[in-house]
Amino acid sequence: MLICELENGALDFEVWILEWSKRKFSQFSESISRPNLNFSRQGFDTNNNISIIMNICGINCIYNNETCKVANEVPEEYNYNNDPDCYFYSFNYDGKESMIQITNITKAYLFGIKIVNKYYLSENPYVLKPTSGQTIVVYYSPTIIKQIISKYAYGLAGGKADEYVDFNVHTDVTTSTASEVTTLTLQPASSDIYYQEETYNLNSIISNIGGFYSSLSGIFAFLFGASKLAPWGFLQTNVFNCLCTRYRRKLVRKLKNKYEPIPFVSGRAKNFTLEERVQSIENLLGEYYLNTEFLNELLEDNGEAKV
Repeated sequence: MLICELENGALDFEVWILEWSKRKFSQFSESISRPNLNFSRQGFDTNNNISIIMNICGINCIYNNETCKVANEVPEEYNYNNDPDCYFYSFNYDGKESMIQITNITKAYLFGIKIVNKYYLSENPYVLKPTSGQTIVVYYSPTIIKQIISKYAYGLAGGKADEYVDFNVHTDVTTSTASEVTTLTLQPASSDIYYQEETYNLNSIISNIGGFYSSLSGIFAFLFGASKLAPWGFLQTNVFNCLCTRYRRKLVRKLKNKYEPIPFVSGRAKNFTLEERVQSIENLLGEYYLNTEFLNELLEDNGEAKV
């Protein structure tokens, strides 16, 4: 009965070890496949050529008391809105509040940002659906995101990346006095632009592999022992020690009959020479502890050298 209970306990323990190893391996795989995120911030002054691109559906667009500047240079592949009443407009990004007034507006998109001559399209353009007579304050903080969309050898050999802008928008809506005019107030958090880049780092991957291997080595050493000086682990000294009582007794009887005197136990006996005692130790080590095949190969090599 006791042996059955011990066997069931050992089985449960083995299942737990397997589940733990599976969970750790899953975490290890995710740590390798998941890229590193690098964050940076770049400040710009008013002399930099940076513009916010919006797609606005309405008439009579007024920006800071002047007619809005139409962004005719927007690449054709970005122009997916064929509505004749919708136009791309360019607004300066200088970290200051900008006021836009549009008559009979139906909707507006925060479409992207232009830095010098490079466009960054918004992955999901933020849609504003104002009504006439509203004032909408648009708070935003642009972040340029470089995301790896296809990678080679976990990104170590490069990969194809996609760049887009996330405006991190939230709005505040109030009622205006003018019934036909909608006011959009663009309020940037600062004049800085943030960057987020995905990268794969060889040192990080090697570190994760080393940590995973170290954890497995520690578990193995705990269960089965680690060195010649401590070859027995938890399983041998506790689990197997209880499960294999019958085999232990059989082994003791075999050792008693085969090895006389018993090495390390019997002490010095007058009936046995030192040579016999050493031979007994060699036999015991060769049969149960040491792999002596490489010594046999060494002996053969020495024999061939003498010939």
